[in-house]
Amino acid sequence: MFFRIGSRDVQLPRLIGAFVLFAALILFVRAGAQMFDSWDALKSYPDCISSIGSENETVAQLQYGDCKDSLYKITGLQLKGDQDRISSRQFWFALLGPIANLFAWAVVFLLGLVFYKTGNIVIPIEQTIRDVPEPKAKPKAVLKKKK
Repeated sequence: MFFRIGSRDVQLPRLIGAFVLFAALILFVRAGAQMFDSWDALKSYPDCISSIGSENETVAQLQYGDCKDSLYKITGLQLKGDQDRISSRQFWFALLGPIANLFAWAVVFLLGLVFYKTGNIVIPIEQTIRDVPEPKAKPKAVLKKKK
């Protein structure tokens, strides 16, 4: 027994699938860019902190605040008080969100592909092989003509 999703004549599921594919592809690229941006922000934070000069305490505090604010805006990672190093837990917490987002859009892309290929998808529900005997030929009835 086979189960066919849609038919070759139905165009609405293909249209929906095309829109889902297009949107998922765009958002997949966006999630990839966000993932790399988060990675760059997490890797450049120690350099940002180390570049703070010690000429003036007020200027140093403003530069430190800018580094933390930039990290927060890009990754969503809020550092505590005067914390100048990112712990490994915080690092992975900030990085795994964008990675999960990337995989989620990949799944949506695959679902859009399923909708797009609706006329071509045949799902076997039950697969059994059974020999079917040849049908026996029935003798043809002879019709007699009436006189």
